[in-house]
Amino acid sequence: MNGKQFVEKLIKDNQALFAASQMNVEQYFNDKPEEIVDHFIGRMVNERMNMVEISRQVANAPANADPVELQLLAKQAQDEAKHYKMVKDVIEHITGEELDVEKAIERERMLNTAKGASLLEKYGAQTDEAALAAYQLVAEGRAEAVWNQMAETINDDFISTRYAKIAKDEGFHSTIGARKLAKLASTPEVQEKVSALVDKLRKDLFEISCKNTVEAKGSRELVNAAYGW
Repeated sequence: MNGKQFVEKLIKDNQALFAASQMNVEQYFNDKPEEIVDHFIGRMVNERMNMVEISRQVANAPANADPVELQLLAKQAQDEAKHYKMVKDVIEHITGEELDVEKAIERERMLNTAKGASLLEKYGAQTDEAALAAYQLVAEGRAEAVWNQMAETINDDFISTRYAKIAKDEGFHSTIGARKLAKLASTPEVQEKVSALVDKLRKDLFEISCKNTVEAKGSRELVNAAYGW
């Protein structure tokens, strides 16, 4: 199959992970509303980490990098910065107090909570174009599903309208990865390498979902059946 067909198959196969993550999120917010602020602090820190990492990709891009790809990455970095602020605004909307971001980041570091953005380093996305594209395709696609689920589940217009906007942006970020990966994964060798990475990435993202929310009934069975884990 060509690169475009390969990416289309990855997108189709991602749906089980996305659905399982949505199941976890829905049950979490229905069962544990008292944890909402702590959860959003974690999401805020993750958006900030994404902002930093994507900005680093732009700053370290080679001189002959595709100008269109640089433009798309710069747009994503700006979006991540916007998301960071939007989630901060949501937290302050709930608490009625200004958030000490430095303290919140240090707290998250001490708690060592699960962060999807940490996988950028784990899979060498800072130096491997295919790894970065795969991360964007899978992780940002899952983020779109999760933010949409939060927007639907949370009964607060201030929060839901902002999280629906974040979801839309995450979907766009996933298409950036799809565009790049369709170019890179043009040979069986690269496709085999990417497929192995994506399988590990899906597994890590599902475990992060369970740690950050709950393991909803049937969610693990869904991914196990889909991916043969």
